[in-house]
Amino acid sequence: MLNAVRARRIELVGSWDLAREFTEAVRRPKLARYEIQDRDVEDVIFIIGTSLPHVEIDVTLRDPDDAMVVAAAVFGRADAIVTGDADLLDDEALASWLAERRIDVLTPAELVQRLFE
Repeated sequence: MLNAVRARRIELVGSWDLAREFTEAVRRPKLARYEIQDRDVEDVIFIIGTSLPHVEIDVTLRDPDDAMVVAAAVFGRADAIVTGDADLLDDEALASWLAERRIDVLTPAELVQRLFE
């Protein structure tokens, strides 16, 4: 996935709140098995850093902490939110609201499938 970002096959959208969340999340013990290098984290922040807005949006979500993800997707006019978070994947009302804005909610596997179709 990171190689697709580096090759600009996919474009990331985000916000400073998401960048902070990302840098904290990749340090969690359960992600250690992926051996994410500091350089990879720096690359992601460098790629998206110049366009990171501070975004607030009023959306009813099952998990209010996911508002930063939805806000960044809407502000960045993303085609999709790629996540393993069940609160985003299984929220039909949110999926409908996002569909009105032409934003899909995909699992990483679904994104990979789309990239190689």
